[in-house]
Amino acid sequence: MNLDEKLKKRQRLEIKSMYLIEYIYRVLMVKKFLLIPLARSGIHPVGVTAINCIIFPLVLFFIYYHHYILAVVFIQVYAIIDHADGMLARYTDKKTWIGSRLDRFNDNVFFNVIFIFIAISQNISIYLALMVIICMNLHGFIAMFYLQKELRKLKVIRRFGLKKWFMDRNFILGIDCSLMLSIVSLFLLFGWFQALFFTISFIYVFDILYRIIELKVNQNLDKKEYSYE
Repeated sequence: MNLDEKLKKRQRLEIKSMYLIEYIYRVLMVKKFLLIPLARSGIHPVGVTAINCIIFPLVLFFIYYHHYILAVVFIQVYAIIDHADGMLARYTDKKTWIGSRLDRFNDNVFFNVIFIFIAISQNISIYLALMVIICMNLHGFIAMFYLQKELRKLKVIRRFGLKKWFMDRNFILGIDCSLMLSIVSLFLLFGWFQALFFTISFIYVFDILYRIIELKVNQNLDKKEYSYE
C-alpha cells in the first residue's frame, strides 16, 4: 500500500465529530491540501510543531507594533500548523512525547499571552486581558476535570435544540481554539479591540454554563430512568 492509499484509509477511519471551525482547518485545508505533501516530504511532525515556536513570537511582535494585518496572517498560519502537526504525527505513526509537550507548550503560552499583548498595544486595561485569560482557562479546567468525568457516568448523552441538530451532522457547537483564533483575527482586522475581550469572555462563560446545564438535564433524566427500572 503506497503512502497516498495509507493516508486516505486512515482518514476514512477517523470519522468523528469536530467543531465547525476545526472542520475548516482540518478537513478543508490541512487534509485536502497539506497532509499528503507534508508526509511525502519526510519532515518529522516535531519539525512542523517547532515552526510555531517561531511564529507565535512573530505574532506578538506584530501586535505590539500595530502591524495587525501581518499579525492576522501569521495567526492563521499558526492555526493551520497547530492542526497539521498532530494530523501528520497520527497518519505517519510518528507520535512523540516531545512533540505533544511542545505543541501544548506553544498553545498554553500563545493563547494566554496574545491577549496581554493586544491590551498593551492599545493601552487597554490589563484587567480585560486577565478577564479573558481567566474565563478561557476556567472553561478548560471545568470541561476537563468536571464535565468529562461526569459525562462518562451517563448511560446516554442527550443533546437538545440547535446543538443536537449540529451533533446529528457530526459537528460540535461550542468554542474551541480554532474558533477563538478566528474571532481574534476578525476583531484585529476591524480594530474592535475592547469588544474582542468582552466577546471572547462571554462566549467561554456562556459555553461552559450551557454545558453544565446540559449535564444536569442529562443527570436528571438518567435518575428518572433508573427510578422506573
